[in-house]
Amino acid sequence: MSLRVRLNILITTLLVILFLCSSFYTITNARRSVHSEVESSTQLALQLIQAASASSLPDAGDQKLSFLRKLAELKTIRHLHIELRSPTDILIPSDEDILFKESDAPEWFVSLVQPPATEIRRWLYTPVTTPIDVLIKPDPLDEIHESWIETRNILIFLSVFIVLANFLIYVLIGLYLSPIEKILEGLSDIKEGNYKLELPHFPLPELDRISAQFNHMAKVLFETSERNQFLRHRLLEIQEEERRVLSQELHDELGQTITAIKAVAVSISNKTTLEKRFINSSVKTIVDYSDHIYQVAKNMMHRLRPSVLDEFGLIKALQNMMDEWNDNQDEIFCDFSFSNIPDNLSESLKISLYRIIQESLTNTLKYSKASRITVRAKKTEHNNIEKIDLEIYDDGIGLDIDDVKLGFGLLGMKERVEMHNGKFEFFSKPGNGFNIHILIPIEN
Repeated sequence: MSLRVRLNILITTLLVILFLCSSFYTITNARRSVHSEVESSTQLALQLIQAASASSLPDAGDQKLSFLRKLAELKTIRHLHIELRSPTDILIPSDEDILFKESDAPEWFVSLVQPPATEIRRWLYTPVTTPIDVLIKPDPLDEIHESWIETRNILIFLSVFIVLANFLIYVLIGLYLSPIEKILEGLSDIKEGNYKLELPHFPLPELDRISAQFNHMAKVLFETSERNQFLRHRLLEIQEEERRVLSQELHDELGQTITAIKAVAVSISNKTTLEKRFINSSVKTIVDYSDHIYQVAKNMMHRLRPSVLDEFGLIKALQNMMDEWNDNQDEIFCDFSFSNIPDNLSESLKISLYRIIQESLTNTLKYSKASRITVRAKKTEHNNIEKIDLEIYDDGIGLDIDDVKLGFGLLGMKERVEMHNGKFEFFSKPGNGFNIHILIPIEN
């Protein structure tokens, strides 16, 4: 069941409850009004009869009888039927046949509002006439008729209001919720990998905010997808480049050296007689070539993964890297300091920190024209979470931060940091160097 139908059912239920409560209140007031009006008319008739019976004039008997006859014969007296009786005869009968028959009120309404059937009887005594029995029967016919007309109009108004309100609400809900279909279509496109979709602005503020957040999400997903695609392509290029370099070094260094060793061995085997001096010279040549092969293999392994990182830990590996840097670089001095760095960092975190600093040194050498680069690493704690706080900055030419594009160097560092749920930031101004700040939670 759709949201539109559910909301409409809920609102319809509330309107029906309102209709029932209003009907109950209206009928209750009508019943009270009928009861009050009938009782008031009855009391008025009793007071008139009592006033007539209290007269003390000589011809009071005839006047009383004449007054009562006129009172009973008035057909327009509302809510009352008066019957006069003598001990032997009915002087003026009441018209019981017309009770409720002239009203168009439905039976259910009459049964709800009519007062209980009552009769009021009074005996009048005079010196010149026989006793007269006055019987008063309340007749709420007229009041019920008027109450029904008023109640019917109210109920009709409420019914029309509920129907129109329900129809209008159904239309408005459909109008205001129509953007949800576009949002759902957008989510389906996102599911299919279409991140270029952009939702329009919507009239409702809440849906408009959802549209803005959706567009932002789609933009971020598109940028992330493009970045990942770029990383994949760049990673393949680097793999191929590494393979090419390794193949070249194996061919140039190891291949030629092994060929030379083989040539020395062949020359030894071709000698019919071996002199001591020749054997020593050949052995020395083979040893030199073996040392060269070992050094080449060691350098290749160090490039793939520094063994000192596994043997002595992160700090010692970084110190060795800084020492080699300062030994080989005369123009850029690297200042490295650390504080309270734990030894039990995970392998992935250690290699990530090592590669980030290594890439930062490479970028500084290529682009910064700096004379000094500083690397600061320390352990901090925030909200009971231990983190590695790493800061790398130089005194180079810097650049406008708005013109910075995430090349593979910065992008690779950012990916490594985010892989460990860390935070990567960089700052720069023209002429004011380049600053990288990294916070990475320590994985337990």
